Amino acid sequence: MKDTEVFDVAIIGAGAAGLQLMYELTQTPSDDQLKILLIDSGDRSEKSWCFWQSDPSIYSHLIEKKWNHLAFVGADGTEIKSCVEPIHYQYISSEKFYSYFFSEYIPKSPGIIVVEGMAKEVVKGDGIFNIALASGESFSAKKVADSRFNQEDWQNSGGLYQHFYGKFIRTDTPAFDENKATLMDFSLMQKHEHFTCFHYILPFSKTHALVETTVFSKKKYELTYYKELWEEYWKTKLGSIPYTLEKEEMGSIPMSDYAFPLESGGILKIGTAAGQVKASTGYAFTRMHQDAKNIVSNSVRKRPGRFRFYDHLLLSIIKTDTKQLPEVMKRLFRSVPMPQILMFLDEKSTLIQEIQIFWRLPIRLFLTHLWKSFTRSK
Repeated sequence: MKDTEVFDVAIIGAGAAGLQLMYELTQTPSDDQLKILLIDSGDRSEKSWCFWQSDPSIYSHLIEKKWNHLAFVGADGTEIKSCVEPIHYQYISSEKFYSYFFSEYIPKSPGIIVVEGMAKEVVKGDGIFNIALASGESFSAKKVADSRFNQEDWQNSGGLYQHFYGKFIRTDTPAFDENKATLMDFSLMQKHEHFTCFHYILPFSKTHALVETTVFSKKKYELTYYKELWEEYWKTKLGSIPYTLEKEEMGSIPMSDYAFPLESGGILKIGTAAGQVKASTGYAFTRMHQDAKNIVSNSVRKRPGRFRFYDHLLLSIIKTDTKQLPEVMKRLFRSVPMPQILMFLDEKSTLIQEIQIFWRLPIRLFLTHLWKSFTRSK
């Protein structure tokens, strides 16, 4: 590779956001093939990406499982189950996703060059950007998309973490309903005043599932404690049925309603750095894909303001009224059809539908947090 080579686009980060942007850039018909530089940190930590769709996904060949029934379990153990067809809740593992792009897609795309390393600095020059890596290498590009997340912005916004610890397990005897995904299970008693805990179950068969502990917290990840919560849930839920551990996944998702900039100094921000993680739920995969399509088509990337407002209220409740969250979620799933909830979480609901949803929730609680938001902004 020549030192003077100038790429059309440099993408910093080869995660869900970076690879989906790369994919969309290479789908655009053009007489001149784009020269794309993908700067890959090498992070291949285990992740599970879930999303829901009624239309076929462009990643249909990567979807390992889909469910047409979803369930919510309240603090009292009561289950609310619903068929959501034609919508399907779908699962893609990061392992399969990365394997496809790095073993199949990129090798067949001569315009894409992958460089392993950490981007240290990006400087705008005369019509181009100069990118310096920690290794001392440097590259030039006409445009740059950067997925690096500014931790300081998140901390200043008063955000919180969604921590997760999960086990992919197999049992000798049938233990799961393979047609039903449990999105939230609050049946394990809340034991900590500083965080809210729930579990979810993604069954791939009657004897194979991902069972995961999820915690909303302002504090750092406490892996040992979360492992204890997982074991207690398993014992309480399934009576300590013997299982074989295949693998684990763990990590933290930053959740914030901070208005992350979509561009900084001419550099496009993508992924978490562009606020593409939904603040109140942590869902991000399809949001990143839509954002990539908007970037390539030069469409407007801005979110409707009311959804940021809803996220702000829900985050406020999660942060300061942790004991109220299970009841809020129970009221939501008991009173609103699940397909309508999914539309709302996908930010595709109408204003009338949203008013109907909030009318079924604890009005006094939301008015209290609305007042708090108003007084803080004065």
